[in-house]
Amino acid sequence: MKTLWNQYEQAHAPGVASDPWRLRYHLMPPVGWLNDPNGLCEKDGVTHIFYQYSPLEPAGGQKGWGHYTTPDWKTFESCPIELVPDSPLDKDGVYSGSAFVKDDTIHFFYTGNIKEEGDFDYIYEGRGHYVNTFTSGDGLTFSEKRNVLKNEDYPHDLSCHVRDPKIFEENGVYYMVLGARTRNDVGQILVYRSDDLAQWSFHGRLESDAPFGYMWECPDLFELDGQKILMTCPQGVEQDGYRFENVYQNGYFLVDGALDEHTALSSFAEFDHGFDFYAPQTYLDTRGRRILIGWMGIPDAEYSNPTVANGWQHALTLPRTLWLENGRLYQFPIVEVLDLKRTERSQKLQAGETVDIGTPCFHATLSPLTDSFHICLREDCEIEYANGLLTFSLKQSGYGRDARHIEVGQIETLDVFSDTSSVEIFVNGGQYALTSRIYDNMELNKIVSDGPMELVVRAMDAYRVGKDNYIGSQV
Repeated sequence: MKTLWNQYEQAHAPGVASDPWRLRYHLMPPVGWLNDPNGLCEKDGVTHIFYQYSPLEPAGGQKGWGHYTTPDWKTFESCPIELVPDSPLDKDGVYSGSAFVKDDTIHFFYTGNIKEEGDFDYIYEGRGHYVNTFTSGDGLTFSEKRNVLKNEDYPHDLSCHVRDPKIFEENGVYYMVLGARTRNDVGQILVYRSDDLAQWSFHGRLESDAPFGYMWECPDLFELDGQKILMTCPQGVEQDGYRFENVYQNGYFLVDGALDEHTALSSFAEFDHGFDFYAPQTYLDTRGRRILIGWMGIPDAEYSNPTVANGWQHALTLPRTLWLENGRLYQFPIVEVLDLKRTERSQKLQAGETVDIGTPCFHATLSPLTDSFHICLREDCEIEYANGLLTFSLKQSGYGRDARHIEVGQIETLDVFSDTSSVEIFVNGGQYALTSRIYDNMELNKIVSDGPMELVVRAMDAYRVGKDNYIGSQV
């Protein structure tokens, strides 16, 4: 299987790379389907970015892990596919997981998906959902896979949906958090503990005071400035006004208390309000930065991506630095992304004035000078703010994406990171974020506002993958 996947990728990647919607400064699958980021870590000056990967089918299929490495967040290597579902422990999919670096060794943990033959719903019966592990000294060569948890190791009230392990160390003890769905359709996080990263025992649960969705997946537990934060993606949460507009949600809880004592969760806060953001994962780099990458996509959405017809689908978000400010999680692209700028110009944008940027690949900072505004961006993207409500909307370029909203009391700045087929918007320097795919003709790359604004616009350079090879076609 590994040989087949690598041969298919090598044969089809040149054709896929010619698609004009290939992004310039985002990571994408060389071919086929991409979803959750996995196994993020830094080892010996190299950052490893794994991701859920189905190379044979752009609409999604049997999954392994793809793998990029970078020493500087500007140049990347696309590594050969090594992690495929080739074991009884994961025969129906190498599902999502994470990495934990300890004593010069990378410890990987992931969910092995096993579907029994028969008439099963695979939610409550018929699925093996194992936690498996393997190790690496360099992030490129890997040990044999080994199982650490099976179905019978989970509490008896759990469904067959337990997945996405992430490791957290506190007071010399290792904890593993797992996304879970009970048989009564209540989402929660399972917590396991270990003294050696090898033997794991059930420790407890992290759950909300009242049921909040039927499944919590993709958990990530980490600490910022002494505050523990639990990121997760709840499924089955109904829309509440302008909150929870997507089919599935993404966000975080603040965690109060040590894990070996009683813990409590705050109310849930949404993290990114756009159409295409899910399954974020973080890691701590050697500079002490908590860096996040998300899947620029979402499961089961009603809208579509026309790149499927060109042999690929989905991408990863820009890497974002996280910090805590006034009890809220802030985010903004790391400085290495900002260094991709090729040109920069500043001006005061007058009402009705059209600024032709000349490329769809830019970073624009807009500082409104009025309490309300309406911005036209690229061909048919609009950003409007009035009466405390920010509205982001797309028309034909959205391929079914219509409007998303953020309730925010005041807007001081908007940072727009535009790529050939994506846009990431950061409000007030990272207080809020909004991520979306966008598919226009890339011929009308304008900014127009109905009110005056201070504008700084920067044309952005491209990532390079391999020796002098751009990640996508020239734009």
